[in-house]
Amino acid sequence: MRIVLLAISGMFLAACSTSVAGSWNAAEPAGAHIELSNDGSVAGSDGCNQFSGSWHKDGSTITFSSIVQTEMYCDGVNDWLTQLHAATVTDSTMTVFNEAGENIGELKR
Repeated sequence: MRIVLLAISGMFLAACSTSVAGSWNAAEPAGAHIELSNDGSVAGSDGCNQFSGSWHKDGSTITFSSIVQTEMYCDGVNDWLTQLHAATVTDSTMTVFNEAGENIGELKR
């Protein structure tokens, strides 16, 4: 019984530590998304430009760093997602903040 409980506890802790990894999509603009990999890398698109970098989770806050991006001109595309600096996750919603700490948008699983 003790071995089973330890195994279940270990699976639960592993799931919690990587629960934010995966695909997150914005409602607007079309094609805006980010992909958080378990290795700490992030990649995505604002619907026009591509970006990549790294991410780290500390408690309930995700911090993005070393973000690089393409700089193509795309008429009418809202580039809010390329301003990401930090985020929090509640259930299936990721709230994204810019460097000033302002809420700039949301992504869904």
